[in-house]
Amino acid sequence: MEKVSTEKKHDPIDRLVAWGCKVFHLTRYQKMLTQIAKFVITGFIATAIDWTIFYILVYWAKMDPLVAQIFAFSLSTLFNYYSNTRWVFNITKNKTKKRLASEFLILSMISLVISELLLYVLINVLGMNDMLAKIISTAIIMVFNFVTRKLFLEDRQHKESKKRDSI
Repeated sequence: MEKVSTEKKHDPIDRLVAWGCKVFHLTRYQKMLTQIAKFVITGFIATAIDWTIFYILVYWAKMDPLVAQIFAFSLSTLFNYYSNTRWVFNITKNKTKKRLASEFLILSMISLVISELLLYVLINVLGMNDMLAKIISTAIIMVFNFVTRKLFLEDRQHKESKKRDSI
């Protein structure tokens, strides 16, 4: 009888990072580098959604940048939640979907507050251009998001058992 694999099928990003890790002798970092690559791709798409909505609301709809940020951030967060829980992170099975979504929402709200504060200071205090301020804010928030999502969404128990198995 053939054994059924429970492993997720590898997508092109998994294969590309595996190849790069093999070429550059970085196989011990393959899982983390794959995750970072997927996070960057997801982040790039979410950022494109965020910036496009922000730009349209500020420059076409003449909305205040701080109000526009709330709408842009919220819509990109919906995409981000879906992609992070389906593609980027090995989501923990120890939490209900409701709890997972709640934690993601809380982390996103913290990101939004930080983003709003950064935009306020950069635009209103330092007099920076709206879009340049948005770029700086996005870079800072991306680092915050990766670290917090990794800590709160990922299955640490799975990671710890794999670590023990490799010893």
